Amino acid sequence: MEQSKRRDAILAIALDGPVVAADSLTSFADIIWTPGVFRGLGHLASEGIFQLAILLQREKEAFYAVEVLQRVLDTLENEGIPVAQVVYDDQLPSIGSPGPGPDAEHSWIIASDPQVVDANGGMQPLPFTGWPDVVAKLSGSTGKLPRSARFERTTKETSIHMELDLDGTGKGSIATGLPFFDHMLHQVARHGRIDLTLQCKGDLEVDEHHTVEDVAIVLGQAVARALGDKRGIGRYGFELLPMDECLAQVALDFSGRAWFVWDVVFTREMVGTFPTELFSHFFKSFSDEAKCNLHMQVSTGNAHHQAEALFKAFGRALRHAVFRYPGNDDLPSTKGVL
Repeated sequence: MEQSKRRDAILAIALDGPVVAADSLTSFADIIWTPGVFRGLGHLASEGIFQLAILLQREKEAFYAVEVLQRVLDTLENEGIPVAQVVYDDQLPSIGSPGPGPDAEHSWIIASDPQVVDANGGMQPLPFTGWPDVVAKLSGSTGKLPRSARFERTTKETSIHMELDLDGTGKGSIATGLPFFDHMLHQVARHGRIDLTLQCKGDLEVDEHHTVEDVAIVLGQAVARALGDKRGIGRYGFELLPMDECLAQVALDFSGRAWFVWDVVFTREMVGTFPTELFSHFFKSFSDEAKCNLHMQVSTGNAHHQAEALFKAFGRALRHAVFRYPGNDDLPSTKGVL
């Protein structure tokens, strides 16, 4: 399987000011947390869009005791705020190395010191004026119109009620009558960070086909409706996701055109009582209704792991594609319409 690396959006946060109030960290007593840092950074970290980097000033290198700095990083980690890297301001031009550089257009540097803000390495500068202001500026959902959809669809084969919120927290209330299918849809909600309520009553006495297909149809229509005119969204989403021996790769593009590529060979015909042939039909039907390009691959391995890796990767790719970048209301297309 050919592998790709996604360019990450970086959030480079100066240690002095935005994170701790002290100018130096030579002792544990110097750790005085900036008000709102845990709530603000925690909110941004939970959206899963930015890779967090702590930014240090080279001229203050002697004032950063290693064990004290590690205590700061450990505390952030324990508060659910993972820090991907620690860099000095003179390293900003190469932040994110090795491999492709960061997505500079959608990366930000946050600092109280104007000189640090100016040394932005091509990222967007944001002077620190308090965590409420930072969250209001950088959150993909704060202060914007909700992106939600509600559907009722009844045919002679299925009856479906669905509620969807693209700016949710990953909550799912799902009942289709197919336990393994429910489990997979929960992965989409959780890893896509969308709230999804779904009740489906289908003719399971016939087979699973109608239920799986109709759920995909309604989910695709709901996502398309919630996206609206797609202004400000990432549009493209990509995820490379391992699950034990399996490696899944999913890429999607809300281009307004349906196209589906499926490079998957399941090692079994059934996962429990669920036919694996229906997974491709589910994703193809979603692509048709959401009008998106959807490319999916997974390596060989346990069939349960193959399926779960695909659904998790799909959810995470969806999260990136629907994310609304702060301060951006542009349509992500040169055509002027999607």
